[in-house]
Amino acid sequence: MIHCKGVFEYFLKNKMLFVVCFVLPIPIALLIYSAFYVRLPTDLPIGVIDGDKSSISREIEFDLDSTSTLRVVKEYNSILEAKDDLNDGNIYGLVIIPDGLQKNIKLGVESKIGFYYNAQFVLIGKALDSSFLKVISTVNAKTDTIRKLIKSSNFGVAFSSAMPIVSKIQALYNPSNDYAQFLMTLILPCTWQILTALGMLNSIGRISGAKNYLQAFGVNIIIFTFWGMAMMVFFQTIGYPMNGSYLVLFLGIVMMSSSISAIVIFFQALLRDMTKTVSVIAAYTAPGLAFAGITYPQNAMDGFALFWSHILPISYFMEIYLQQANYGLAWNDTLKIIIQMFPFLLFLPLGVLIEDFRRGK
Repeated sequence: MIHCKGVFEYFLKNKMLFVVCFVLPIPIALLIYSAFYVRLPTDLPIGVIDGDKSSISREIEFDLDSTSTLRVVKEYNSILEAKDDLNDGNIYGLVIIPDGLQKNIKLGVESKIGFYYNAQFVLIGKALDSSFLKVISTVNAKTDTIRKLIKSSNFGVAFSSAMPIVSKIQALYNPSNDYAQFLMTLILPCTWQILTALGMLNSIGRISGAKNYLQAFGVNIIIFTFWGMAMMVFFQTIGYPMNGSYLVLFLGIVMMSSSISAIVIFFQALLRDMTKTVSVIAAYTAPGLAFAGITYPQNAMDGFALFWSHILPISYFMEIYLQQANYGLAWNDTLKIIIQMFPFLLFLPLGVLIEDFRRGK
């Protein structure tokens, strides 16, 4: 039985609970941070098949190798020769420069430069594609400008004729395309959700009675609300934006901790078996990384994925975090999302009633 004055002793007796609540959060956060420390992919190895062997093809290869993202590590004579390196991951992409490229450019004939990469590596693939397109766009601008200079000796006129429309794109969120910011701000909250669930389960696994469940619920919320706020401070410390209100984020963190804790109490009261409850909670929270609405936007989800996203507290919390940290939206807009999380709290009285009913039998 847990009494307020005996909470500390209870944690010391339950070693697994102590580890989950006080030991694991910091090393897990540091491990995840170390995995994304570099932030941006650099020097990704690619191969080149130069079928033209011209000054322009050599210039393209030099430009590819000069980017911070790409590094030309090998030249191949055929696709078959490069296939094994692509399959083994020795290179991430292959650029194919066709024969007659320089001649076609001088004649104004359209030429295609092929680029093959493994799209299964989503972030790497995006970085490869973006860098390749930048190089090709630069080469196109150069060749068009030179062609226009033949007609006009004025460089400014030639350049504006070659590129009459110049795009200016400014990202409102993650302008540096920092994949660490994109992933860490999702992975750490998902990990925090799992630790909160494990903390709640280990708190009530060896006790019974509605009163003890409620006491354990309160203690678990206090502990993991602290870790949630520590996570927010950590994000700001390493340079991630925080344009909104910490108070609103605090309310979101309390609601998130309460929601997942209430769900765990319900399943443990219903199943009365820690092993079964762990399995159910694991199956329930595991898709959080995919269905939280960050890597897989909700407006692109099908029926089942959208349903699972709506029944996960982490989905609502991530929306709260993004609204406050990145956009600094008015607190009343974010409170609407917090209110949407209240149905999760209904699992608490349901779990307590089931526990009381079972004890009374």
